[in-house]
Amino acid sequence: MTIQEMKDKMAQTKIDIERAINDDLPKKVGNRVVRMTKENFQDEGYFGRRWKEVKRRQPQRKGHGKRYHGSDTRRKILTGRTGDLGRSIEAKPEKASITIYSDLPYSAAHNEGTATAGRGHRTRIPKRQFLGDHPKVQQAAKEIIEKEISKILNN
Repeated sequence: MTIQEMKDKMAQTKIDIERAINDDLPKKVGNRVVRMTKENFQDEGYFGRRWKEVKRRQPQRKGHGKRYHGSDTRRKILTGRTGDLGRSIEAKPEKASITIYSDLPYSAAHNEGTATAGRGHRTRIPKRQFLGDHPKVQQAAKEIIEKEISKILNN
């Protein structure tokens, strides 16, 4: 390999790494984290930490409390009748970064918990985190980044 060929290869490697950092990696990491988040909805927890049980699935004594229909008592936590919250998780890849979010107005109340929900702002919603930083998210991102950069360097 001549010095010029080596310079050309290094210049191309630099271009490939910049493209990966600014475009490819945010998309791949974002897609993976969205899949992981949706899996958490099916597992009814946040990476093994189970969400607090919902009242509609707890046994009701006759004549006490709200009555729930059969399907309400069996549905997964945070899925509701429509499943909109779980389906609303999206990734917004940007230059060298990624944002994972839900644009539903009630998503923050469920993710962070609140004591001011509902009519009159007196309904308490316990924290049932489904978005946010976690070591498993960091590990998945690290694995994708290492794999992609390794492909470029070994090309």
